Formats: sequence, structure tokens, C-alpha cells
Amino acid sequence: MRRIWIVLGLLALPGCEGASSDDADAVVITLPDAAPDMAPPPDMAPPPDMAPAPDLAPPPDMAPPATDVCDALDLPRRPFETDGVGVAFGDRAGDFTLELLDGGTFTLSARWTGCESYVFLNYFNDLRAIPGGSPWPDDALFETSLSGLVTDGPRNVHYLFTSYAPEPDDRVARMTALRDALAGVLADLDDAEAAYWRARFHFVTERSADMSGGVGDFFAAQMAAVYDADQRVDLGDRGVFGVPLPNAFGIDREQRWDPAGTLDPYIGAASELSMAAWLGHFYDHKAALADRIAAEAADTTVVPLLDDTVTDRIFVRTVTLPPADEMAAFDRLDLDIAVRCPHRNPFACSEWDRIARIEWCADPECAERAEIVRWITPYWRRGERRWLIDASPFLPWMTAGGEQTFRIEMGPGWERATEREARISLRLRTTGGPMPLGAERAFTGGPFNAEYNMREPFVFTPPPEAEAVELILILSGHGQTDDYSCAEWCDHRHAFTLNDAPLETVRSGPGIGQLDTCARRARDGVPPGQWGNWAPGRAYWCPGLPVDLIRIDITGDVMPGVENTLSYEGQFRGGAPLGGDIALSAYVIWSR
Repeated sequence: MRRIWIVLGLLALPGCEGASSDDADAVVITLPDAAPDMAPPPDMAPPPDMAPAPDLAPPPDMAPPATDVCDALDLPRRPFETDGVGVAFGDRAGDFTLELLDGGTFTLSARWTGCESYVFLNYFNDLRAIPGGSPWPDDALFETSLSGLVTDGPRNVHYLFTSYAPEPDDRVARMTALRDALAGVLADLDDAEAAYWRARFHFVTERSADMSGGVGDFFAAQMAAVYDADQRVDLGDRGVFGVPLPNAFGIDREQRWDPAGTLDPYIGAASELSMAAWLGHFYDHKAALADRIAAEAADTTVVPLLDDTVTDRIFVRTVTLPPADEMAAFDRLDLDIAVRCPHRNPFACSEWDRIARIEWCADPECAERAEIVRWITPYWRRGERRWLIDASPFLPWMTAGGEQTFRIEMGPGWERATEREARISLRLRTTGGPMPLGAERAFTGGPFNAEYNMREPFVFTPPPEAEAVELILILSGHGQTDDYSCAEWCDHRHAFTLNDAPLETVRSGPGIGQLDTCARRARDGVPPGQWGNWAPGRAYWCPGLPVDLIRIDITGDVMPGVENTLSYEGQFRGGAPLGGDIALSAYVIWSR
């Protein structure tokens, strides 16, 4: 079990009155460890196919909103593709047509704008033949509020509701109840806004098992995996786990299947339909990243570090950079990191929120190295996550070009081996921005205890030609003490003094412990639907997201050409460190 202590001034919990001062008391939330909440599946056969839905005579079809969403949101369009369709995660979705409650149909190619995504939410009735041998609580799930899909989801998403229930009347009743629930949500909106969202909810009356076309093929492949004993994963003393039912999945803006994952907000909580709101934001992130990479392709030099299907987690790679005269022109370095778990079963994916990083090695053996980017691995997430992480401040170490060595770490080497596809490369560009001239490591972290602040000041001398100087931090807190769950869930702060003058204290922000802080960062790349405590906010990080560079401009406080002294201490509530671990790489960078 995990216990999470949360400063009440940082969140509002149901039934709790929060304080606003920095010295607020704390409360504790106890969350189970990130383990699947499923019983080991027995060998069972799927239920027989049922009769298809009859013709219905529903109310007239609703007209789509007059506003073109691509133009309104200034989003690029993608053409609908018919080649290369498949049923694996990441494959292109093939065309399909579905019968709707309002008497109309939903055809993917006809609805396709090239700037929208599509989220499916699937009701499963009392299926005792599903692995686990007991009813699934979908009645409770489908009675949760739809309001979050409207208030928290992006405006360029469609929601399609389907049902596995064999009886047509049951499916109609379920979809009618959902439509009525949506009407209650939209009643608080003005007419135009209500019409906009009404056109984005689609209630399907044909049985999900009988869907045809691309979505039928995909759904059938998912259900086949649910019953496939070979897809089960043995987690040792935690049991053997089969493929979860596809309560949710999506088609992203690149027309590719995404597994979506769990609708639980955190481990031990009941599933909520509103958790699907974050999927559209994640799809927007992926589309924007793909557009950026395509736009920068012509003037980018790409150096691959890793492109393989791997089970190991730690790699040392020597690559050849451009020669020194070409390296001297680059002012931008990004690490392009894409990791894909291809398995149908999420429990075959990596399971923990581990520190991952890439380090530059000062020697071929990597005996001396320095961290240049960091990210946190997600809990049990199928499909692909991808980020570009800025490492431009560290270009001065690579100006010699030629052979350079890097160390890639995607979690501890002792962790359970899981197969995944990893593509990592350096992307070098000339943008006309500041040119990094030098970089020196000032401080590192360690156990956040009484000895943490027993460190010497850092003395540095920037060259006279330095026009800008920055203090740059790669910072995240980890570990959970009994009293305050430090340093993962507590508000620790970091104070620097330059030439005896205090700099602004670095704070982790107000979102620690709030139950949706990391969910809201799906637009930055947090993969929704992780099978773990992914949605609540941490101290300086989120599962499945790069750790942001903290950049502090100290140009006005630095004296070029002479010695400068930088001091540092970690604090908890303005006092001494309390516990846990601080992962810190602090650098002084100068540029012109």
C-alpha cells in the first residue's frame, strides 16, 4: 500500500477543508500499490453471438455544428488514408459505418476532418464468461457523470458509445439513458454550445461484437486477446493476469489505434467515464509533435542512438556526430524519444514510474558522465509515447563532434524484463537562438535527510565573452516517508544564493497531491489510462512525462571573467529536509 500525505493548502479533497498557508496541516490518502485489480482469468469460452439489432425509428438526426473545428482551432488537416490498415496498436484504422440511436449512421471516412480524434466507450453487461468469472461493474461505470467529457476534453474530439449487450432492447435502453444523461449536462450551456457538444456524442445501437469494417476488426482482435491464454502475464506472487476488457480505445488524429487503457483515476478508485476526457489531449500532443518534427525535418541533422526492440533497460551507445566545424553552427539539441509497448496485455508492459535519463559520457567507457535529459516511465501503458526533450544547454560538451558516447537508462537494470520498441535520436539544428558556450555541473542531489545540505559552494568563472548565464536544474523528488510522503508527494523547495545574494526559491507548484494534476498534463504528453496512480500530481514530475528543465536567468547577478560563488540548500516548509530522495542535476550554463 502507498500512503500519500498532502498539504491541504495544495488541494481540495472531498469532505476536507483546505488551508491556504504554507504551514498547513497535512492529510494522508492511502492508495494501493500499482498492481492490477483483476483476478487470475480461468480458461473460458466466449459467449455465443447474438442476433443483430433490429431497425429502429428514432428521432431525426442532429445537424453538426456550423463552425469548422479545424479552422476554429487553427489545426492542420490530415487526409483520410485507406492503405496500411491493421488492428494492432499504432496501426492505421480502417473505415467503418455504425448505426446510431438517432436513426443516422457514423462513417469514419465521411466524418473525417483530419484534425479530430475519436474515443470509444464500451459497455459490457454481466459476462460471467469473461476471464475473472464474475460480473464486471459496467453498470456503475456507465452511470458516472459525462460532464468531464465536455468540461475537460478538447473541442476536437468525438465520443462513440457502444454496448456488448446481446439484446437489442437493452442496447437501446442503455444508449437512451446515456443520451438523457448528456441532455442534463448540456442543459447548463447556451444553445450554440449545447448543439456543438451534442453533435460530438454518438450512441451506437448495433452490438459491439457485430460491428463491421475497421472498428469491428479491431474490437474482435481485442476480444480474442481477452480469451487467449497465451496473452496472460504471470506476475509471480501477484497472480496471473489476462487482457482487460476494452472499455475504452481511441483513434488518434493520425488515424491510428490507441488502447486508451483504464478509466480508473487512481488505483483503488472506481472507474469514471470522464477520465476519457484526457485521451483527446494526448492525441493532440502526439499530432502536434508529429507536425513539428515534419516541419523541422529539412534543416535537422538526426543522429540515431537506439532503434530496436529491447528488453534491457540500460545501454551505452557510441555514435558519430558531425565534424567540429558543423557542430559549431548548431544552437539547438533535442532528444527525440519514442517508446512503444506493442502487447495486447498492459501487464506485459513496464509497470512502474521509474526515472529514465540520457547522460553524455566524457569518456568511451562512460566512467564520467552527466545527465542531459530525464523522463519518468509510465505505469503499464500500451501503445506509443513520444517526446522531444530540449538538451541545448549541453551542446558545448559535444563541439568536438566525431565519436561521442551516451548512456541510456530506462529504469533500473534489475527490473522485470519487458519487451518494448525504443527509438531514440539526437536532433541538431541551427535556429539563430543563443549559442551555448560552456556548461559546468554545480550540484547533485541525494538522500533528502539531515546531511543533504552539507555541501560546498560551487565556484565558477564565466568567460568575458559570455552574454547570458543561466542556472539550469533537472529536478524531481522521490520516495515516501511515513509522515509526509517526501519527497515524491511533499512540497520541497530549493534555495540558491549567488555571490551572497539570494535567488528566487524554486518551488514545485500548487498541484502536489491534487487528483488530476498529472491528468491535465496529457496535453504535454502524459499518456492517459496508465494502470497505476498516474493522475495525481507529484513533486516536479508526472508518470510518463519528461522532467522539465528549470531555467533561471542569473546574468545580472554574475560577474564575467572573475570567480562567482553559488550556494544551495534543499528545504521542507522552509526548514530542514525531511526524507526521501532528491534527483538533481544542477548546471551553470553561459552563452552568447
